Amino acid sequence: MTVSELDFSEYKYLSVFSSGHVVSSSMSFGNGFQGKAFLVFPPEQAKLLVTACVGEPVLPVENENIICLVDTDLDILREIGNLIINAIIGEFGNLLNIRVEYSLPEIELISLSETQKILLENDIYILVLHTSFTLSKTRITGAVLIALSLNSVSLLLEKVNELSEDLNG
Repeated sequence: MTVSELDFSEYKYLSVFSSGHVVSSSMSFGNGFQGKAFLVFPPEQAKLLVTACVGEPVLPVENENIICLVDTDLDILREIGNLIINAIIGEFGNLLNIRVEYSLPEIELISLSETQKILLENDIYILVLHTSFTLSKTRITGAVLIALSLNSVSLLLEKVNELSEDLNG
C-alpha cells in the first residue's frame, strides 16, 4: 500500500502503535532494491524483548507510562533489528537475484506522528508485517515496516507474477 493509505491509528494489526511511541531499529538498503526497513515495538514490548534475550526475570511494571531503556538495552535492540532486517531484506535480494547493500542500523524512540513524517518524506510504498516472538515463555509483539521505492515495488511485483505464472504453468 502507499504510505498515504496507511492510517497507523486505525490499522487493526498495528496495535504496536497504540501507545503513541515506538522503539524503532531501522536500516536503509539499496543497489537495485531500495528502501528502508523498520523493526518497531512499543517501549514496554522492547523492554520485555531485551529482558528475555539477556535471561533476566520479567518483573511487573508499576507504571507502564515510564519504561526505562538504558544504552545496553538499545544496543541489544539495534542488533536484534540488524539480524531480523538483514534476514528479511536478504531474502528479497535472493528472490530478485539482486545484491543488496545496507546502512548501519539505527535505533530511536519515536512518536507516531514522527513515524508518519519519516515515511511520508518520499513517494514510497510500504509493506507491513505483523510479528510476534516467544522467548523464555514471554510473547513479544511488534511490526516490520518496509518502505520501498516505486521501482522496488515494480521489481517485486514482476517477480511475484513470474512465480505465479510458473506455478500455474
